[in-house]
This record gives sequence, C-alpha cells and structure tokens, in this order.
Amino acid sequence: MTKIKLFDPAGTSSDGSQYLLLEYRQKLLRVLLIMCFIIIIVLTVINLMEWFNEPLTEWGTYNLVSDGISISVLLFLYYGNQKGYVSLVGWLFGLIITTTIPTSYSPAELNQTFLIMALPIAISSFVIRPWASFVFTCGLIVFYNVTFFDYPGAFQYDLFSLIALCILSVGSYLTSSILIKAISDTVRAYDETIQGWANALEMRDSETMGHSQRIVELTLTLAKKLGVRDMDLMHIRRGALLHDIGKMGIPDAILHKPGMLTEEEWVVMRKHPVYARDYFSSVSYLTPALDIPYFHHERWDGTGYPQGLKGEEIPLAARIFAVVDVWDALTSDRPYRPAWSKEKTLGYIQEQAGRQFDPRIVEVFVESIKNRQ
Repeated sequence: MTKIKLFDPAGTSSDGSQYLLLEYRQKLLRVLLIMCFIIIIVLTVINLMEWFNEPLTEWGTYNLVSDGISISVLLFLYYGNQKGYVSLVGWLFGLIITTTIPTSYSPAELNQTFLIMALPIAISSFVIRPWASFVFTCGLIVFYNVTFFDYPGAFQYDLFSLIALCILSVGSYLTSSILIKAISDTVRAYDETIQGWANALEMRDSETMGHSQRIVELTLTLAKKLGVRDMDLMHIRRGALLHDIGKMGIPDAILHKPGMLTEEEWVVMRKHPVYARDYFSSVSYLTPALDIPYFHHERWDGTGYPQGLKGEEIPLAARIFAVVDVWDALTSDRPYRPAWSKEKTLGYIQEQAGRQFDPRIVEVFVESIKNRQ
C-alpha cells in the first residue's frame, strides 16, 4: 500500500498540487539514487579488480566492504522512496552525504569536499522542502568551523567557498519556491476549469444538481479506505467531477425526457461514456481521470457498458465510484421518485454485491456509511 508518510501530509483537499509535487520529488530523488548507485557500482568494479591483483591488502578489503554498505544503503533508500517516504528519504540521503563524505577525508583535504557538499544543498530544496537547503548549509558551516578550530593550521580557511554555498542555498530556495508556486497555480487553474465544466453539466441536467459535488468527498473517502493514495486520488477527484460529462452530447429530448426511455433512446444514452472518452482522450492531464467517466457504468458481472468488462477488468476507480454514484442517486429526490431511505439503499447495494458492484468495495462502503451514522 503506497502512503504519504512523514513530512508528506495529505488530506482530502481539492488542491491536487500536493500530489503532483510529491510525484515530481519522487522522480527526482529516484534519478539521483540511481546515479549514485551507478557510481558506486563502477567504483566497486574498480576496487574488485584491484583486490584481485592484491587480495591480501587491508585497504582493498576495506574499500569493498564500504562499497557493499553503500549499495545496501542506496537500495534501502530507493525502496523507501518508491513506497512514498520521499521527504524522509531525502533527509537521510542528504545527511548521509554530509556526514560520511567529510569524515572520509583528512582535515587537510576538507576543502576538496566542497563540490560534493553542494549536492545536498542543491537538491534538498527540490526533494524535501524549499527551506531544507538552509538546514544543510548551516550544518556544513558549523562542521567546517568546528573542524578548523579543532585542527588549527591543517587547512586554509576557504571563506569564498562558504559564501558560494550560502548563495547556492538561497538560489535553490528561490528556484524551488517559484517552481512550487507555478505548479500549484497551474493545477489550480486545471481544477477550476474542471469545476466549471461540472457546473455547466449540472446546469444543463437540473435533476442531478449538486450530485457531482456530493459524491466527490465520499468517493475520495472510500478510495482512501481501499488503499488509494497520492496522485490517484487527484485523478479520482477529477473523474468524479466529470463522470457524466459525456451527457453534454446527449440530445435534450432524451436527457430531459420525463418518462421512461425507449430502447432506441437508451442506445443513444449509453453512448455518453464514449463521448466522455472522445472529449478528453487528447487532453493529457485528464487521461488518467477517464477511468470513471468511461467505465463507471460497467458491472461486476459483465453486463454493463460500454465494453462489458467483468470483475477486476474494470478499473478500481470506476468500481469505487459506481457504488457511491448509486448511493447518492438513490438517496436523492428525483422528479420521478422520492429519495430512498439510507437503510433501503444500503440493502439494495448489498444485494448488488457480486452483480453490479465489487463485493469487497461494497463491504468497505457499507461499514463506512454505518460508522458515519
């Protein structure tokens, strides 16, 4: 189960930028870890070749042991990053570099490590938080000065490099802050556009006014209980808002017909998931959200539409949303019938487990609704 862990708080906020930023940070950290892993592997091969030439040297054995530990640590960090502990792994990665690299050199060689020390300062603002670069800079300045006073005359004090590290930390902070704001503004603009489309659809289909808004929170809550996290929650929110967007292509005579639809009219009505796919399949940022608009009328037993998918062939987001969609529809007043009671609706949903709905999702949903009452 992927989770947003320490230093990565996430709730049900409609602002999806937190998930997008987490994904970007995760990708950047993954690239850095892979690069470090490749470097360590190359060094290990070189040390191994030297050890074969002189197998009894203590220094050669020490190098191989150090390489093995480094590889193990990088693999551990990579695993943690993949599991979503992005900030925590970022802190550990930076601390490992800032503590192991300087101590690997003698005090006389300390100035040679400045280039390596710039790495955690530069990346921490992008991988952890913008202000993290200041933390590493302050730590390095303290370490450098303590070493200078503990080993007087061992090396020449390099004030210029320290100033350069401070400037780097400020630059990293400002760049990261600007990028975060740009991403947040872009995501917010996307979501406001989606909200506008959802509002336009509800104005056209007045019978379901407020339906999309009500089901978003419940869908996200159910998705979290089923282990959905991070970017998928943002896509589910967008998909829930746009679930009936394909009805924009349905003629008013059918969409607003007061009575039962004929078989021919149902053929037209059942095209709305296809219309939704056609509308947004070319919109890259909405492609992951199309699982709900396109598949939420599929049924667990394979009798749904538009593709007649069965069981777990149906995307998880669509299976989750289908339960919530029916719940809200049945517990809301409609011109052709009064709202059902919660007890009656829960009974119906439980009856449809294994037919219309995923039984596991129904079980979690029913428990969630009962706990809210």
